Amino acid sequence: MQLIVLRPDGLCARFPLWGVGLAAALTLLLVAAAVVAAYLAGQQQREIIKVPVATTLDPAVLENADREAAREGMNQLVERVVTLERQLARVDLRIRSVGDSLGLNVADLEPDMGGQGGPLLDGPNSPLDLHDQLLALEHLLGRQASAVDLVDSELRQDAARDALQPQQRPVEDDAWISSAFGYRQDPFTGQRRFHSGMDFAGRPGSEIRAAGGGLVVFAGRRGGYGNLVEIAHGGGLNTRYAHNADILVESGQRVEAGEVIATMGRTGRATDTHLHYEVVEAGEALNPYSFLPRQD
Repeated sequence: MQLIVLRPDGLCARFPLWGVGLAAALTLLLVAAAVVAAYLAGQQQREIIKVPVATTLDPAVLENADREAAREGMNQLVERVVTLERQLARVDLRIRSVGDSLGLNVADLEPDMGGQGGPLLDGPNSPLDLHDQLLALEHLLGRQASAVDLVDSELRQDAARDALQPQQRPVEDDAWISSAFGYRQDPFTGQRRFHSGMDFAGRPGSEIRAAGGGLVVFAGRRGGYGNLVEIAHGGGLNTRYAHNADILVESGQRVEAGEVIATMGRTGRATDTHLHYEVVEAGEALNPYSFLPRQD
């Protein structure tokens, strides 16, 4: 059988009936496939935007969570208290160190508490209040520790400076002052001349010691000084040891207070065996007597 179709130009078109059925079947399959694809796409989109609905929590679970949070907060507070105790112990050690440096009894430094009182109030009623108080205590303890460190540092620097200051006798105990600092009658010319140091007479070859710690800046022969040792003590303060027989140190060498640096002699412009001892600050001669121990 054939299907006859009249075309617009008046001619007839003939189609086999089985071809028309096949085309109709193919069309139905395409429509069914489109419907299935649309359904599957909708299901996939629904899975993507699916929003889970929260279930009601068990009160016991909530209570356990609150207890766990409270326990964690308490552990943190305990750790902070332990840290504060350690900081307090360190500050106490520094205070005792400062007291020892000053020769003080730390117990004597504790102030009299005097009268005390006030209304009876409850303590912190929440971990937040306790946290605020601990924070304030940490700040105060930090300031006190910084203050103690500053005082301790200043004391150590003072001690270091004192160790360098010329304050010891530069000769042995049996030596004596044979000429003082200032104007005198010159032993060679008899005229009035300024004496820039102090003379110590003693045995030939007796020990000459550094009056303070410092750096040897000169060790050798220098004009009327003869064999000279000069030591810089810092801050522009120097000491000079002249007329030595032998020099036992070298330029650039560091020496401690009381260290033997030379032996007594009569080199240079000297009438007899003695030490000419000078103290000079920024090029100006000072009276060495001011730097000697009190017994002199």
